[in-house]
Order: sequence, then C-alpha cells, then structure tokens
Amino acid sequence: MNITVIGSGPAGLYAALAASKKAKVTLIEKNEKLGGTCVLYGCIPSKAMIHPLSLSYSLSKLNKNISFNFLEVQKFAKNAINRLSKGAEYMLENNGVEVIHASAELRSGEVNANNQSIHSDAIIVATGTSKPEVKGTLASDDLPYLDRDFNKVVVIGGGAGGLEYAWLLHMAGKEVSIVEKSNYLMPYLDDDMKKSITSFFSKIGVKLYLNSEAKIENNKIYINENEVNTDIILYTFGRNANIKGFEELPHEKWIKVDERMYTGVRNIYAAGDITGSFTAHEAIHKGYIAGLNAIGIKKIYNSQNVPKVIYTEPQIAYVGKIEGTCVKVNMAEIGRAITEKSTDGFLKVCKQNNKIIGAEAFSHDAEEIITTIASLMTFNVNIEEALDLIIPHPSYLESIWEALLRLQS
Repeated sequence: MNITVIGSGPAGLYAALAASKKAKVTLIEKNEKLGGTCVLYGCIPSKAMIHPLSLSYSLSKLNKNISFNFLEVQKFAKNAINRLSKGAEYMLENNGVEVIHASAELRSGEVNANNQSIHSDAIIVATGTSKPEVKGTLASDDLPYLDRDFNKVVVIGGGAGGLEYAWLLHMAGKEVSIVEKSNYLMPYLDDDMKKSITSFFSKIGVKLYLNSEAKIENNKIYINENEVNTDIILYTFGRNANIKGFEELPHEKWIKVDERMYTGVRNIYAAGDITGSFTAHEAIHKGYIAGLNAIGIKKIYNSQNVPKVIYTEPQIAYVGKIEGTCVKVNMAEIGRAITEKSTDGFLKVCKQNNKIIGAEAFSHDAEEIITTIASLMTFNVNIEEALDLIIPHPSYLESIWEALLRLQS
C-alpha cells in the first residue's frame, strides 16, 4: 500500500508516522527544511523566545533583574528551529518514510511532483497556511529571522497571536502598542477573562488602542485617523490556506473534511490548518486520524475539549463553554502561588448536570491546569469522581480541586 502525504508540519508528520505502520509512505515538502509553520516560523521559535523572558519576568518578582534582548532570544529560536527540523527528519527516516523536496499538486486525483505522477492508494493533504501579506507590515513568521534593529512596535490585533507576541516583544525591551477594534483584548472570551487580560497588559506598560481601527498607507500606520510613529507594524491575524494546486478538493476558505478527515473525493484526506484549525496540537491529532483512516483503521477526530493556550506570563488557557454553574478560585488563595509570588489571575470552572463543561485560567501554569480539566471532560468524569483525583501539594493544580469542592452538589 502506498500513501502520499503533502506537507511536513505537525499534521503531515503525524499522518506519515501513523500511516507508516502499515504502508509505504512518501512525504512531499516544498521547503528545504521540514517542520512546517509550527517549527520554522510559529509555535517553536516563539516558545524558544518566550522561555527566557518568562524566567526574567518571574525573577523580577523576587527583585532580581536579568534581561534578554531581542537578538539573544532570536538566537534561541533559531537553535530550536534547527534542532526540531532535524528531529522531524530523523523521525521520518527511522519510520521508513521517503521524503521528496518538491512542490506538489493534484491532477485528476493523482499527486504530481517535479512533473511526475506519484501512484498513491491514498493521499493526505497537509499543506497548512501562509502568513498574511499586508503591504507595510510584518507577520509573526518574520520575527525569528528579522535582521534589522527596531524599538517601537504596533501590533494589529488583540487576539491570541497579538497578545503572545506583544508580551514577548515587551519583555524583550521593545515599546509595544496593541490596536484592537473591540473594547477588550481577547474579546471572544467571557467578561472575567477579557477584563483581567486587558487590565494586566495595561498594567505592565503595553499601550492599548481599544475600540480602534488601524489603516496602513505608504508604510505608515494611522490609528483612528491619527498617524502613530513606529519602527515595525506586526499584523497578527488573517492567515491564508495553502490551497493552490488542490483546488479540485471541496473547499471554501478551508478544505472540507468529515470526522475521519476524509474529503469525500476518491481516496483523499486532509488534515491540519488547511482544514481550518489553528493550533499545532489539533493538527497533530488530525494528522494522526487521517493517517489511520488512510490505511483502513477507522478512527474519528473529536473536536470537543481541545485546550487553547496563550504563552504569556501569566498564561492564558481555556477549554469548553463558560456557562451553567461556574465558580472562581483566585490564585491569591493557592499556597504555591503565594510562595512564588505568582498570585495574579484566577481559575474559573463551570458545570452542567454535575459534569464539567468548561474552564478558563489566567495564571502561572494555566496550560497544565486547563489540560488536566480537559482530560476530565474528555473522559466524562463527574464532579464527585473528579474529587478522587489526588493532586500534589503545594501546586497550582490544587486550584482545580478547590474549584471542584465549590462545585460539589
């Protein structure tokens, strides 16, 4: 059995690994390096830059000042990019996956690369997205490779990407402003979260232009019709689907798939950002599901209870729906947070019919807190059963147990 995967990002990588258990897999990647947007431009370089800045932020609360400039964190990013790209190469090689570096396209249901048709019993399209191309701006993809000095930055967009990069650049010593058309940052979250996040960013010294519109003309930015002086303009939303060459698949903006990642066309599957999801962990699981179905193992993708995380400090994380009966635990009540002077923020957990249906955290270790709650939701654990979970003391995870006690019937 021959499987062809197009794209080496998280979806393509794990589709290839899953399919390689029972098939001969060929992976086609147009770039010289493997890894896709996540490894080369996105989640990996950004986290490599954020890590030392988070340490600096934590130490500042203990009256110890250790700073990192942008060039220093950029070096960490490039090192991480190279290591993980090589790691993807080794993983594929160790699983017998053949890698071809070429541009690919579909022609009447067959993959064509380097003007040669590749016979495939099944095809998995995982071509991802590309950065927004707005004249006069940079995208987050550009930051790990930016080779000019700058001090002032205007970030357009107060959503997840805007906040993460605004925090990163602020902590790297840049003068940062955010333009957001709504009254709050992260406007799609509930009142507690968006108000707390907005207040925090204002408190740390990020200038906020809320309820504001930005216009870019001749490489200059005008906010509410007034010119604002800046060195770079960072545009943080509006990624484009890499659908060129695959237009024969059903699509609007994104390729349409069912819960098996099947496109409905012949033997063709699609996975990852090209299907309209925007986190690497969603892409990994979609790729895994596509790979299994391509080799005849029936498996469906469960889009419920996917945790979302923004790696500022404190972190921002959420899952599910914030409705029903909700309780709030302030981090100032948690022993570990007090010992580490990380008492900013809170955890909110909501239930319906004695089951957790959603949670959000703005705190240190919010990633771990919300992922733990997402696990309880995935396995349909009720409140009383969840209270059987023994959580280490002292830990930030104890906020979960405190919330469960308050939700107990």
